Amino acid sequence: MRELITFVTMNLMPPLAVFTAWNEYRKRRVRMVLVTVTGAALCGGGMLFEQAWLGLAGFVVLTPPVLVMRRDFRDATQI
Repeated sequence: MRELITFVTMNLMPPLAVFTAWNEYRKRRVRMVLVTVTGAALCGGGMLFEQAWLGLAGFVVLTPPVLVMRRDFRDATQI
C-alpha cells in the first residue's frame, strides 16, 4: 500500500494539483485555492519526509477541489 501511495503522490498529484489550483483561481475561489495548496504541500511533505500517511493526508485534502474542478469542466462542456 505504501508503494501505491508513493506512486500516486509522486506522479498523479503534482499535475492534478496545479490544474486544480488554476481552475480555482480562474473561478476566484480563494478558499479552495488555499485548500488545494495545502493538499499539494502535504503531498510534497509526504514525498520529502518519506511518510506515506502525510501523502495520503494530502490526497484526502485534494479530493474536494478535484471533484469541484471535475464538476466545473463537466458543466462547461455540456450543451
